[in-house]
Amino acid sequence: MNLKHPTIDSQPNTPSKIKNGVLLLNKPEGMGSTQALNIVKRLLRLKKAGHGGTLDPFAEGLLLILIGKATRFMEYYGEEKEYVSVVRLGVRTDTDDPDGEVIEEREVRYIDIEKIKDVLKSFEGEFMQKVPLYSAVKIDGKRLYKLARKGARVELPERKVEIKEIELLDYSLPFLTIRTVVKRGVYLRSLARDIGDELGCGAYLYKLKRISVSPFTIEDAYTIDEIKRGNYKIIPLKDALPHFPSVTLSGDDVWKIRHGMKVRGFYPEGIYYVKDSLGNPVAVARGITFGLKPEKVINEGV
Repeated sequence: MNLKHPTIDSQPNTPSKIKNGVLLLNKPEGMGSTQALNIVKRLLRLKKAGHGGTLDPFAEGLLLILIGKATRFMEYYGEEKEYVSVVRLGVRTDTDDPDGEVIEEREVRYIDIEKIKDVLKSFEGEFMQKVPLYSAVKIDGKRLYKLARKGARVELPERKVEIKEIELLDYSLPFLTIRTVVKRGVYLRSLARDIGDELGCGAYLYKLKRISVSPFTIEDAYTIDEIKRGNYKIIPLKDALPHFPSVTLSGDDVWKIRHGMKVRGFYPEGIYYVKDSLGNPVAVARGITFGLKPEKVINEGV
């Protein structure tokens, strides 16, 4: 598999040499994100690693494995994500996904395809979305899923979310296949539920595949079997934030940034990846027009 991202380089895939970077994993169905992470950690003998953007066990697709100092970059990934979802019409589950108990079932007769497209289009843009009952959102300090397991009646909280694109790919009753590009925070399970409500038949999220987690895509991801065979590449730390402009500093400015101090210069507002004159990563910093203020400092020895 050839890596297609223009900024992606590789580290040697000898486990003992892997220290910092990002591995793009194509997670299979039937495996939780933490389970997938633990398998990769064991295969590559990683001391420190985490995953970016949880995927439920029934879902598949792109999962970022952040290694070593790349774990500090978690918040800088996934501002946008792309999914292909299969929505099962006519059935509701208590979890809004296939792992839950069926709580309602209806016969679904023909639904005009234009009506379906109109309903999907109504979710494009910003709107208030009720979170799923079985989610990690807290109410009065308690996780929703824990309250749900105890049978507690709760009012589901709403959040403002944004769907940038939504597209009908296939319509074969009782299934809809849709593609969505979403901003951070959208629940695809809630979307499936709400589509069913708008169509008047109920629905749940039957299948889910994550295609991208900005700035990376599944085309560059590796399966667990490929990793077992040594057929993978690690994106090194210096290339781990390709979606941010790179700034090269030298001398005193590198020292200042490393010690949490602001440096002078013209830097339009935004996030920058700061490197030294040798290309080594120094920090993630925020431009404040006439200065650069570090947000995450990367210690020497990467």
